[in-house]
Amino acid sequence: MEKYTLTTRILHWITATSVLVLFFSGWYMVQLDYYSPWYTRLPEWHIFLGVVLIFLWTIVIIRIFTHPSKDFSMSYKPWERFLAKWVKSLFYIMVITMLISGYLLTTADGDGYLLFGTIHLPAVSHFSSHQIDTLGNIHQYTSYALMIFVVLHVLGTLKHQLIDNDHTLNRML
Repeated sequence: MEKYTLTTRILHWITATSVLVLFFSGWYMVQLDYYSPWYTRLPEWHIFLGVVLIFLWTIVIIRIFTHPSKDFSMSYKPWERFLAKWVKSLFYIMVITMLISGYLLTTADGDGYLLFGTIHLPAVSHFSSHQIDTLGNIHQYTSYALMIFVVLHVLGTLKHQLIDNDHTLNRML
């Protein structure tokens, strides 16, 4: 079975690592109290990594249109190919939703955001408190759904690698 391109593999693993770091940092930072030394530092790094991921996913989206993805192996059962296409599409939708909602939350006051005191992130709009709450819920619950899909993705990969012995994991390494 043919490997994915080096660019695809790099983008996959950077995204995977970033999504996990963002999830766990987000989960941890909402529990911080005002006196924690991480109270302002962790959100800055969380936002920074999210912005980096926005730039990387701009490349991913461009590649979707310029480098059509390979079909899933014909050795997969039809239901596995169907499920794999849907899961991949939902992964993309959830990551994009997370990135957009995170950016909008960061700049929700309409004034933009000064990252690390030097990098200006422009605001898209000014949001009401109700809209900010809605954005926060979208960001939070999409992150939970994304983690469920990550677990299912890993389990599917392990099933193909260890049970079906079709070396699916090797394509992404």
